[in-house]
Amino acid sequence: MATTAKKATKTMQLGDLELELKLGGREVFKIERRLGKSMMSLFMDSRGGQKLPPVNEILIVLQGANQKHGVTDKRLVAAFEKYLDEGNTTMDLFNDLMDLFEESGFFGKKKKGSKTATESEITLDADEETEDGLL
Repeated sequence: MATTAKKATKTMQLGDLELELKLGGREVFKIERRLGKSMMSLFMDSRGGQKLPPVNEILIVLQGANQKHGVTDKRLVAAFEKYLDEGNTTMDLFNDLMDLFEESGFFGKKKKGSKTATESEITLDADEETEDGLL
């Protein structure tokens, strides 16, 4: 029997609401159905360039990913207003959305054991200098 890994929930404070967010298959389906487009298209314009999604679409994603019941559009908008009143910005909200997408694997999974360059492996400084500055 195959086992499936459950996606973890991410907790986010939006004004006076505490949201428990999870983007599994069911949530993605419902969100895309409500948006009328792919969630990945939130970040692309008609020419394939990058764009920031409008706040209403970010709130639709957060509401669709929320695992707590009773969070209506009206409550979500009021919480967003409080979020802004507390000194947060729409860019902060966008960053929270990006964190949710990354944690949910929308941008691909990080490969385990992949070798990355460290500062000691790549440098612009010469390890040994010769008279003319070349190795």
